Amino acid sequence: MFCREQVAGFRSRAAELKHAGVKLVFIGNGTPLMAKDFQAFMEVPELPVWTDPKRQTYRHLGFKRGLFSVLDLSLLSYAKRALAAGFRQGKTQGDPVQQGGVLVVKRGGEVVYGFASATAGDHPPVDEVVAKALSAAGR
Repeated sequence: MFCREQVAGFRSRAAELKHAGVKLVFIGNGTPLMAKDFQAFMEVPELPVWTDPKRQTYRHLGFKRGLFSVLDLSLLSYAKRALAAGFRQGKTQGDPVQQGGVLVVKRGGEVVYGFASATAGDHPPVDEVVAKALSAAGR
């Protein structure tokens, strides 16, 4: 449900980002078929959903993984937020204890914004990420 929530937030700003020349990419850790199904379910056919089943990207970026990242008490408030917004947990695909994050990378590879989720449902504010992305694009 948390991945769905986060993608929906960025989906709502996708046209604005595209207009500014920002490329929005989602990375999961399930199989390629799971990524394709997620892309269709989330109705983002124009947005790439890549997958890294071996989680090399996650390790390289230092993103958290482990049982305690899904058993944290803050998860309750994140779940309440997601449920209130209409998001429901579907069949878990990929590694259920791997946490993600958000990066804004300028052309040339400079990371200008980074957020590593501490627990499931811990997302940065979409407006904050979009502002950083627009700034990085010179807007």
